[in-house]
Amino acid sequence: MPEPSRPPGEPRRVDPSRPRRPDPMLRRARRRRERAVADQEVDAAPQDPDEERDAPAGRGRAAALLAAFLRPSRHQVVLGLVLGLVAMGMVVQLRSQSADDTYATARRADLIQLLDGLSAESRRLEDELATLEQTRRELETGADSQRVAREQAGERLEELSILAGTTPAEGPGVRLRIVDPLDQVDAQVMLNAVEELRDAGAEVIEIDDSVRVGTSTWFGTGPDGLLVDGQPVASPIVIEAIGDPHALEEAVRFRGGLVSEITGPQVQGQVEVVQLGLVEVDSVRAPTAFQHAEPVPPR
Repeated sequence: MPEPSRPPGEPRRVDPSRPRRPDPMLRRARRRRERAVADQEVDAAPQDPDEERDAPAGRGRAAALLAAFLRPSRHQVVLGLVLGLVAMGMVVQLRSQSADDTYATARRADLIQLLDGLSAESRRLEDELATLEQTRRELETGADSQRVAREQAGERLEELSILAGTTPAEGPGVRLRIVDPLDQVDAQVMLNAVEELRDAGAEVIEIDDSVRVGTSTWFGTGPDGLLVDGQPVASPIVIEAIGDPHALEEAVRFRGGLVSEITGPQVQGQVEVVQLGLVEVDSVRAPTAFQHAEPVPPR
């Protein structure tokens, strides 16, 4: 119903039967108070009994794991050992595979050189085997067996004397001339050189026409530089070896061998390899005087 008009200047009359509209600010304040009371009630509410039970259970599990780690059982120790052995086997397998990769990455020429050296060594061993079989047959026939035995004993004595370095020797071989301008050739390099020559079938090795390499030869470093059996050796170093000339040269020229090591960036030297039809070795070693070992007489 429209409100009746009132004269100007007359105050507005309030109808007590008409509902009053609430103030917006009062409504917002009332809502904030209600939310605060609800939050307090939630905080004051008791926790879930399941959560209270889970807290001590978690602490118990952590303590049990710590105790098992500090004091393992026998089964755990056995399992740990088995796992350790398996891991060690895997490491060894990986290292062996990496070592086999050396020949997998080699050049064709290097592999041919290596094969030639192995073939020469195989032929030498076959010849030696044939000689030994012929000697056995001669001894078994009984015809003048004593003479054959004396001859074989004499030949064996000569061979052992040559190997021991107590007698001069001659034969085909090679001569190596090593130039070391920076004095970088040490005992390890010389040891590698001797081992490579021996692996290629060298029967006699001499250094600088004065040092006969034998089973007791040692390499070291002194005040004057490189030492071989206590004698100083200076550049240029000359190594003479008796054996198959082709096999010996291929052994030192094989990639990663002596020539590669000398001419590499670490040593920066030079190596000259010459095959010779006759190498004369005059230096000898003094016979070893044994203090405890004595030969056993034949029975």
